[in-house]
Amino acid sequence: MKNRRSISSLLAVAATYCFLFSLIPWVAARGVERTRALLVHEGIPRDDAGAAAAFEAIIPVLHHPRCMNCHSKGDFPRQGDDSHRHTMQIRRGPDGKGVNAVRCSTCHQDHNLAGLHMPPGAPDWHLPSPAMPMIWEGLTDHQLCELFKDPHGNGHRTPAQIVEHMHTPLVLWGWTPGDGRTPVPTSQHYFLAKIQEWAEKGAACPVDVDAPTSETFGFPVIPITSYKPTFGPE
Repeated sequence: MKNRRSISSLLAVAATYCFLFSLIPWVAARGVERTRALLVHEGIPRDDAGAAAAFEAIIPVLHHPRCMNCHSKGDFPRQGDDSHRHTMQIRRGPDGKGVNAVRCSTCHQDHNLAGLHMPPGAPDWHLPSPAMPMIWEGLTDHQLCELFKDPHGNGHRTPAQIVEHMHTPLVLWGWTPGDGRTPVPTSQHYFLAKIQEWAEKGAACPVDVDAPTSETFGFPVIPITSYKPTFGPE
């Protein structure tokens, strides 16, 4: 009797293991489907060349003083079309909003003040925090693109959230900066369409002009941005 019970128990255990092993292909398939769905949802990747070209199209905006004055080297903001250091010894501060009595909100409101060269303003006026200063002065186009995608350097944002950020009043202020400042010349609609296209097509980055080529090493060089994971036959 005991032997029969032992045999029955072993058979039950074996049946359980067989069932669990039979689930492995199903679970793996579901994982692949979920990954595919995530990639489609995020738009990553679809068209690396198109994404890289879209990012190249927005570079002039990112290099314009309206952007660079808050994303240049140093622990302080800059001013004017010549990007001179902000007067009054303004510093970034622990939260990107200034230090002590010279907080950004001391002069900058949620709108531009009327008059030539009067303090500009937009909701949530601030610099990036020192933890993630988002400094892109001196970066190549490829490096800047990679910074945009790096969650450890971009405020923990996905490419889709980068697109959302570009629609905030603080960013859009660059097209209406107030009297005495040159607005971003690129069409706002064009800029937003291109940053959206960049994200939707996979957020691939342009390859720098001086990047290694086939001639450099004598054999084909495949840019990292051209990598595309494949999940089975397509």
